Amino acid sequence: MAFALAKENEAFINRMICQGRFNNQSEVVREALRRMEREETSYLNPPALTPDQIKRIYGPDPEAEAREQALGKAALRAVRKTRARQ
Repeated sequence: MAFALAKENEAFINRMICQGRFNNQSEVVREALRRMEREETSYLNPPALTPDQIKRIYGPDPEAEAREQALGKAALRAVRKTRARQ
């Protein structure tokens, strides 16, 4: 298989080889592809939520519910006040 690389990519590959991290160009490219595949896989298949995360996200939140009710009541009062003026 043949492919073209930008000069910057070639320089990076050569630097990895010179630093002794890889023995040849193929090893560098294979490692890059393995990392890319792992990243894609983890993105498409995120880990399951823990029970604590589920509880925090979907569980009851009395403070948020109180704020929501107060906001709803204030909005309703504003609508009624506007209607009363008309």
